[in-house]
Parts: sequence; C-alpha cells; structure tokens
Amino acid sequence: MAKRPGAGGILFVAVILGLITAYVSWRYIANLQKNNEKNWVKVVVASTDIQARTKITRDQIQIKGIPPDLVSPDACTKIEDVEGRIALDKLRARDQIRTSGLAKEGEAPGLVYNIPPGKRAIAIGVDEVKGVGTMIKPGDKVDIIATLTDPLARMETTQTILQNIMVLAVDKGRTDAQQGGGASSSITIAVPPEEAERLTAADRLGTLRVMLRPIEEEAIVATEGVRATQVFPGRYPVATTTTNEQGSTPVIISPPPSASRKEIRVYRATSEQIIPAQ
Repeated sequence: MAKRPGAGGILFVAVILGLITAYVSWRYIANLQKNNEKNWVKVVVASTDIQARTKITRDQIQIKGIPPDLVSPDACTKIEDVEGRIALDKLRARDQIRTSGLAKEGEAPGLVYNIPPGKRAIAIGVDEVKGVGTMIKPGDKVDIIATLTDPLARMETTQTILQNIMVLAVDKGRTDAQQGGGASSSITIAVPPEEAERLTAADRLGTLRVMLRPIEEEAIVATEGVRATQVFPGRYPVATTTTNEQGSTPVIISPPPSASRKEIRVYRATSEQIIPAQ
C-alpha cells in the first residue's frame, strides 16, 4: 500500500507556491509602476527647507518626477527658472517650487524685498515744491538738502547732507514707477542706518528739500554749505567772543542793518541785552 505524502511536504510546496505568487505579483506591480513613471512629470522641488524672503541656491533644489495628478498648475520644471530667485514663502523639503511663489531679486512685491543689503527704508515728507514738482518716482536717485537754524547764533545754514540716494517708493508705498505720477506727499528712500539717524535729526531741527539727480549720475560733490550771512551780509547776527567777570564768553552781537539804527542787541545763551549804539 503506497504511502501518502506527509504534512511537511504539503506545507513546503505551499510555501514555495506562495513565494512564487508574491514574486510574480511584485514584478507585475513594479513593472506597472515603472511604466506609469514614464508618464510622470519632472518638476523642481526643494531638497531642503528654504526660508521665506531668501535667495534660492542650486544645492537647495532638485528635479523629481511627480504623478501628473499631483503636479501644481504653476510648478517649475527647469532648475534655471528657480535658481537665484527669491522665495516669497517658506518651503519645506520635497515641496514643489511654483512660479507664483518666486520673485526676481530687486523685483519682488512688497517694499521689504527691494531694500538693498545694509540699508534701511525711511520716509520723509515732501510737497510739490520740496519734491521737485511731483517729478520723483520709484527708482530715481536724489540728493537731500537740509536748512538748519543755529539756536545760539540764530542763523540759518543750508547744506547737502545726503547724495545719490535711491527712492524705493512714493506717497502711500507705491513702488511701481509706471503707475501714477510722482511723489506728492512723501518719498521712501534707502539709506544706511547711520545716515537715517542724521536725516531724522535734520528733519526735526530744520527743513528738508529734495533734488532729483540725472540718470546714471553717480558723482558725489563735496559741499561746505551756505550760511545766511553769505547770502545777506550784515542782516544776521555775527558770533564773537567777549570778556566779562567770568572770563571769555561767546556771545552773539547783532549789528545794525543800517546807519540809522540806535541800538545793539547782545545775546548771551538765551538772554538778550540791548545797549545804545556808539
């Protein structure tokens, strides 16, 4: 009487058949996926986290295949379309890079993207006279003149305090030179922090006026400023030094504007003394 195969043999055969089935299934799925990947769209993705408002470098991006139904409508497909651009929002690794999320350096929307490195944006008030007749537009270069009054000498001095300054925006933050007219209420300029302090002090202490520079004019002109006495000799007080009981004290003596004047006004700090003319 023939022996029936043992349970161990049946189990072994079942395992072998199962492995063969799994292998065939794997190969089928792999081939199917491989065939499908031929139809995938290659797009540019972030290979690492990219911070917002930063320039994208080559080592931060790569090309990767994406199933067509997962590709963003405005996804970038070329490295050169992304490298060197500004990321408007934060990107995480494996995120698709979209054209709507990029901007060219210096052309990004929003004033913050247009401020040159090492400088700050600061606004000053202008009107039709101080702002060169509303001719100043974003992208222009300007010089700024300040007229200050010496509190001791009670004398005005006018001098150019800033030159070759870039205008970032005019009026209510308008940065496009092609839209609307020129500045009528304010201009926003880019200056180093230390110049911003100087400009703010001059704005508080005196009056500012803006000069529009010619296109591509880069020269910086050394100026000494002009005092009121140089424009109107004899009309303003002249600073001198006299000696009294306390020693030498700088005072301001106001000379008479004409021979008919009968008195001389002498100023010491904030006090005023009138003495008869000799």
